[in-house]
Amino acid sequence: MSEVSKEAIKTFERAGMIAKRVKEELIPQLVKPGEKILKITEAIEEEILKQKAYPAFPTNIAIDHVAAHYTPLEERDKDSVIPPDKIVKVDFGAHIDGYPVDTALSFYFGENDEIFEMINTAQEAFKKAIEVIKPGIELTQVGHVIEDYVNERGYKVIENLNGHKLEQYLLHGDKELPVSSRTRTPGKIEKGEVYALEIFVTKGAGWAKAIDDIRIYKVIDELPKRLPIHLKSARAVLSEVLRERKGLPFTPRWLLKKFSYPEIRIAIASLERIGVLIPYPVLVEKDNKPVAQYEETILVTAEGVKVLT
Repeated sequence: MSEVSKEAIKTFERAGMIAKRVKEELIPQLVKPGEKILKITEAIEEEILKQKAYPAFPTNIAIDHVAAHYTPLEERDKDSVIPPDKIVKVDFGAHIDGYPVDTALSFYFGENDEIFEMINTAQEAFKKAIEVIKPGIELTQVGHVIEDYVNERGYKVIENLNGHKLEQYLLHGDKELPVSSRTRTPGKIEKGEVYALEIFVTKGAGWAKAIDDIRIYKVIDELPKRLPIHLKSARAVLSEVLRERKGLPFTPRWLLKKFSYPEIRIAIASLERIGVLIPYPVLVEKDNKPVAQYEETILVTAEGVKVLT
C-alpha cells in the first residue's frame, strides 16, 4: 500500500493543530457543571469553523454510561446540562479538504476516586499503545498491549469500540486499530498511515450496545445513478448533505439553518427507508456502567508515532 502523500500529511497536521488548540484552550473553559451541552457543542463547532476548518463529525458529549454517537439535538436537548457527579466525554474532530482528525477526553467533577482512576487508565493505556506502534507491527499486537494494561488496572476495554484508520472524507478507513486481544484484525501498521487511536474503559461488561436513539447519519459511499426520491424536501436535504459533507457524518441539527424540523424529519425518514443514509445509533455500555474515553489522532512515522491532536 502506498504512503499518504506529503501534502495530505501536511493537511492532516494542520487539522490536528486546530483540534489540539480547541481541546486545550476552549473545551476546559466550556465543560463545567450546569453548562448546557447544546451550547458547548455549538461553541466547539463554531470555533473549528473560525479556525478555517470544518467539523469532521458532529461533536459528541456522552455522559455516564453513554459511550458514543450522542450529539445534542436542538429540539430535545435545550435544557440538558453537564452533571456535577457523572463522567463526561467530549469527542470531536476537524477536517481540512476532507482530511479528518479525531480526538476525545473525559471530565469528572465529583468525588469518586474510582472514576478519576478510570479516566487515568484510559490515558495511560494510550501512552502504552503508542510506545509499541511503528511500521510493520501487527494491528492485533496493539490490542494486546491496551487490553493487558487496562485489565491490570482492574478495568475492561469496550471491546467493540476500536480505533480506526483515517482517510480523505472517510472516518473509518480500511483498517481497524483494535483495543482487545479478541478482535481479530488482519494486517500491519504502515508508515504514513493516520489513525484515530481511541480507548474506552469501564467496570461493566466491556461491550457497547445500540439503543433506539439516532442523532448522526452519513450518506452511503456509492449512490446508485437513479434514486426513487419523490419528496422535494428529501431531494433538497440529500443535495445539501452531499455538498457539505460528502462522505463524512452529519446531524439533523446542522440542517436547521436551511430547513424546518418537520422537513428534516420527513426527509431523513424517506432517505433512510430507501437505503441512502447510514444511521449511527447512540451506543451505551451493556451493563449501564460509567465509561471513560481517551482518543488522539496519530501519524505513523519511520521512528514510531507523531500525535497530531
